Amino acid sequence: MIESLRKAVEYIYDRRGGTRIKYGLDRINKLCELLGNPQRDFPVIHVTGTNGKGSTSKAIHEILKAHGLKTGIFTSPHLTNIKERIKINGKSITEKEFVSILNDMIIPIEKMDAMSEDMSPSFFEIITALALKYFSEQNVDVAVLEVGLGGRLDATNVVNSEVSVITTVQYDHTSLLGDTLEQIAYEKAGIIKPDNYLVLGNINESSKEVIFERANEVGIRKVFEFEKDYNFKNPIYSLNWNSIDYKSIYTEIPGLVFKANGTYQPYNVSTAVMAVEAYMEKKELKFDIEKTKKGLKNFLWEGRFELIEYNDKKVILEGAHNISGALALKNSIKIYTKNFKKAALIGILDDKDFEGMVKLMADNFDYIIVTQVPNKRSSNPEAVYKAFKKYSRNVTYIQDPIKAFDYLLTIPYDYYFVTGSLYLVGKIRGYMLNLEEI
Repeated sequence: MIESLRKAVEYIYDRRGGTRIKYGLDRINKLCELLGNPQRDFPVIHVTGTNGKGSTSKAIHEILKAHGLKTGIFTSPHLTNIKERIKINGKSITEKEFVSILNDMIIPIEKMDAMSEDMSPSFFEIITALALKYFSEQNVDVAVLEVGLGGRLDATNVVNSEVSVITTVQYDHTSLLGDTLEQIAYEKAGIIKPDNYLVLGNINESSKEVIFERANEVGIRKVFEFEKDYNFKNPIYSLNWNSIDYKSIYTEIPGLVFKANGTYQPYNVSTAVMAVEAYMEKKELKFDIEKTKKGLKNFLWEGRFELIEYNDKKVILEGAHNISGALALKNSIKIYTKNFKKAALIGILDDKDFEGMVKLMADNFDYIIVTQVPNKRSSNPEAVYKAFKKYSRNVTYIQDPIKAFDYLLTIPYDYYFVTGSLYLVGKIRGYMLNLEEI
């Protein structure tokens, strides 16, 4: 019998090789079957994409909640506390609820452990099943599920969704998903289900061809494409106050305001609005412009160009964890903080294309501290430091991220960035806001 959240995390994380990826649907299908198939108890909007899937999921959740629907949301990774991954109407699952559901799951989990090592569920499979069981028990009206990795063989793909959303197709996790955009698109298109309404973000043509092939194969009902069926114009960027004019084949919303920063957010927000319009049409519910505006007004995605005032310093957290993310960071810096002096704390995982990322990041900042990411996949941070030294004269290395951050703030700059891995962003965010790390 598990009695605390810390013990629960120990059970599902430490005993199962941390975030070691186990790809495939056999285990999650079996686990859900042993739990009574909770994924069948509520409609789902399923969201994948190389970048933007988290922001888009959160924006969809905010709009649905504003429409009065009891809305579950499952996202990953968490920044500070595992409970962040599972929310209903913006409120995280409680420690008591988390522990109680996990205790109900132990017999099925251990039954699977006994079958074979291959059938032993991974951390992500357990947390996905736990979220689905929670949403079922809480009788949500709808759940928004963000894919963990890829789509086709991701644990979240145990669901049969009403609407599937593909935000972007770019290079990341190439060892698992393939090293061409077409191969990556094939993996992401794996979430498309029969009778789906499909929403596509800003995606290149060759990837779209692969996606449409899958859509035709399974038999979808409708597709909504960015720039063809919906788009945005006149973006206005200001820290913590951003705006677009949104237009779709159904609706026009001029001056749609949201708090989330980043030059990529207009794409995510417009894709989210289209996804909700698609869902409402499919379920024969009324889409309300005023409720949509209200829902998005305070929409913020933590750790993504998030501005926090800390000890009278302006700190911007940006999880730029791949090449596309590094490019997006560069663009956002130009728009939001162009003429200001900037310093950065940066940590990148070993298995990323850090050479490519460093090239894009180095000239954004007047001063850089490279640090170790608090994760097993950051065993050689000195290699990242050496890469930065090739492109930046003003760079130093401090291994401990907290010491590095404290030191960064002693030097006077207009803005202090914490960027690279989301694990680093989460660590520093938790430290600044005094959040409990679990």
